[in-house]
Amino acid sequence: MVGSGILSLFLFFSVNGVQAQSGLPRFVVDQIEARAEDGASAEDLVAHYEELLAQPLNLNAATRRELEASGLLTLFQQESILAWRERYGAIRSAAELALVEGFTSDVVAELCPFLTFGEPLTERRFSNTLSLKGKKKWKQPGFSFTAKESFLWKQLEVNAVLDNDPKERIPDFLSLSARYKDWYAGDFTARFGQGLVVWKSFSLTAYGSPSSAARRGNGLQPYRSTDESNYFRGLGWSHRFGAWSASVFCSRNALDARVVDDAYTSIATDGLHATEAERAKRHAMHEYVIGANVARESGRWHFGVTAVAYRYDKHNGRRVQDYNRYQQYDGWWGNLGFDWYGSLGSLRLYGEAAFDAHLAPAVLAGALWSPSYNFETSLTARCYAPAYIATHAGAHSTLSSVSNQIGAMASAKLIQGAWTFLADLEYVYYPWKRYRTEAGTQQLKGRLSVSRSFRQGTVVTAQLAYGTMWKGRLHADLPLGTAWKLSARVEGGLRGGACYAGVRWQPGRHWDLAARVTVWATDGWDSRVYFYEMNVPQSYAVEPYYGKGAGAYLVVKYAPVRQVAMWLKLQQGYVSYFVRIFIPG
Repeated sequence: MVGSGILSLFLFFSVNGVQAQSGLPRFVVDQIEARAEDGASAEDLVAHYEELLAQPLNLNAATRRELEASGLLTLFQQESILAWRERYGAIRSAAELALVEGFTSDVVAELCPFLTFGEPLTERRFSNTLSLKGKKKWKQPGFSFTAKESFLWKQLEVNAVLDNDPKERIPDFLSLSARYKDWYAGDFTARFGQGLVVWKSFSLTAYGSPSSAARRGNGLQPYRSTDESNYFRGLGWSHRFGAWSASVFCSRNALDARVVDDAYTSIATDGLHATEAERAKRHAMHEYVIGANVARESGRWHFGVTAVAYRYDKHNGRRVQDYNRYQQYDGWWGNLGFDWYGSLGSLRLYGEAAFDAHLAPAVLAGALWSPSYNFETSLTARCYAPAYIATHAGAHSTLSSVSNQIGAMASAKLIQGAWTFLADLEYVYYPWKRYRTEAGTQQLKGRLSVSRSFRQGTVVTAQLAYGTMWKGRLHADLPLGTAWKLSARVEGGLRGGACYAGVRWQPGRHWDLAARVTVWATDGWDSRVYFYEMNVPQSYAVEPYYGKGAGAYLVVKYAPVRQVAMWLKLQQGYVSYFVRIFIPG
């Protein structure tokens, strides 16, 4: 126990100072819970918003693309900021931001930890971050820990990640990345278009709000996550020539796979290497990738072309079944895509059309309309051929692969005074067979959410959702003065449910305590309920509750001085620690 506590010491060096860990806002929590229900990881999503907390978005320096990519603002809010800056100049304070159309005092208070109002910097300043985080499960031997190092000086950036799960040999996962001017070396991510060809990174979930349906790729970026499979490893180059931009990259990355007689029969992406069988798969195969993107962005329109080719150094030895018949290839494979993104006043149009090496097509297209702060809606349609194979794609999909579906998703948001209405509806048809499922099946899911805001910050939300079954939710946040905040939720359906009650105490800069008690009773895994839990920094927790039981957790933060902050989380399943010390660069 003492050893895991020592390993969780965190030294944080940054010119930006210490940001108070105020917790993630409700719109981020909703995205995390939606990802968990779909079986996806939210680690990179949490890291994205925590990075914004550490290095807030400068509203007076951000370009249109940076405002869109932040995941903080609606389409109407983005346009309002740009119009205000053009007419009145820089936005100097939170009070002035509240005067911009589309921003109320409550919205500004929620966004403020992620924003700054300074002048644009002429060059990047020095910063250095070294972090160590530990987690110990009560009833299991060993502990997990993560170490991250990020060094930035002018145009040079160097990152390192070390991660180990319980009982794994040290070091199990080591990631190194570097960027100098337009060059990338080591581990990096790539996001282009709408993700039909290459989206080797996380994305803001489209099943959340109308604005998140349209994606904005950010090209090549250094890798800083602990996911052991969602990155490229090699060299990259990216440069802008006026309205034109170009990116090229090549990668040779080791993969976990079961190999028999120089042929792979399965690929593992869980990153676990604790047992002998798991260690036998570790880095048993390599993948070679080459790719390029050329784009033109002039005014309000963006057009791009992305091409990628890849192959494994082992032959395909997978058994051919009806459900995977069109998801296998051997030797070199590749994809070519054409994407677009543009604005026509309050309307945005986006999409991508792509083909694979055998000319199987995939198309995604959508529109986002936000004529005022009070109303926003989007509609996205997609058609992925059963034979379309894109190993590194990441477009919106209800399957683990971007293939075998025809679907549409609609979302609308309406604000009327203190009331907020949000509705989502998605329909998908699967023309080919899936695992344990016949051909020609379909899926429908939707959500209707109604929120009511009261004075002093009280918010009550009621939600009705349908996926594989109907579920209802009633959630309430109730501030008591300036230091206390109560929260409660009841969620479930005809096959059981769960509820929790929580309290948070923030008397000032030094202390922050949060506690929650949860009770659940469902008839099994299929009727499980997901609840997001507050955690230590650089972590997230979305617990699935099923069966019958009760649990509780406590998160304590203590900052004796501005330069030092310490976190501790105690739960029925584990304990985790986090300590941060800030020293100016």
